[in-house]
Amino acid sequence: MPVSKVYVVPNEETFQQYMENTRRIIESELSILISKISTLRFHKEIEYALLSQGKRLRPLLVTLSAQSVGGNREKALPLALAIELLHTATLVHDDILDQDKFRRDVPTVHEKWSVSDAILVGDAMIALAIYLAADYGKDALKVTAQAGLALCDGEYMDVSIKSLQMSEDEYLEKIRKKSASLFRAAAHCGALVGGGSDLEVKCLADFGEHFGMAYQLSDDLADITSSDEGIPKDLGKHRISLPLIHLYKSSDPTERKTLLDDLQVLRKKDNRNKKTALERILEKLETKGSLDYCRKEINEYIDQAIAGIQPLGDTEFKLYLVQMAESLRPRTAR
Repeated sequence: MPVSKVYVVPNEETFQQYMENTRRIIESELSILISKISTLRFHKEIEYALLSQGKRLRPLLVTLSAQSVGGNREKALPLALAIELLHTATLVHDDILDQDKFRRDVPTVHEKWSVSDAILVGDAMIALAIYLAADYGKDALKVTAQAGLALCDGEYMDVSIKSLQMSEDEYLEKIRKKSASLFRAAAHCGALVGGGSDLEVKCLADFGEHFGMAYQLSDDLADITSSDEGIPKDLGKHRISLPLIHLYKSSDPTERKTLLDDLQVLRKKDNRNKKTALERILEKLETKGSLDYCRKEINEYIDQAIAGIQPLGDTEFKLYLVQMAESLRPRTAR
């Protein structure tokens, strides 16, 4: 008589234990990888960029996707590192393009060393990502390369379209390429290395994309609503986000001019009107329903992500994926 495996529904503590344990394993593997390239003259710069204690969500998604289709976490680890290398490379290059001096409250690579050094560090990490992904065959390598191309296209949109007249569709396309594409690749690659069926691979790839969209929109929302720490970074840099697009679209010509004027005030280093301008923008985002609109979009992407993986077998790893997605829900919507 066959014995069926019983899966225990994980609680929040079990989920967090899994995530922290896997994150520690990823950090350890990254350190080992760094030690293997110690002969490179800019080894310390790469180490500084890569071991920055990020969330490691993308490599976590690789291993979790592999396990959700019956694969082995250890087998997927080098591919998970490849995805993290590609992600970190884009951050190093993005910081140059955005002229950001800090990331996670520490100096960026180009600020600590030089723009030339930072470009080379990013290039080296891309080369390392290709090197690691190549061991998994052409399919995984193609998925990784396609994500890299999408990232570049999304970044090009980011630096070339700065106007609030950007349509919502254009903005969503930009973040789909710049942010969600790598989450999609992470889940896609994980499903491939885990031996998933065609249906499972597609389900997980779609999950990764929807999760990535929700994640980026959550980041947009979090930046604007964390104004108690000063001027929100995106507002100060005049970066376009969905709440601002919605606010601009919902405003009349006079309100639009006021919004643009207030954003200009926030960009200036020393302006006594900054606080007033910020308060006016935040008030309009609330009264026009722009923040709620963003929350609604986040919830819709989360719902799509969760619904998309229902065909997967019922395992604890599938439930972890659901909990990952649920963790992005805006607090006011819970």
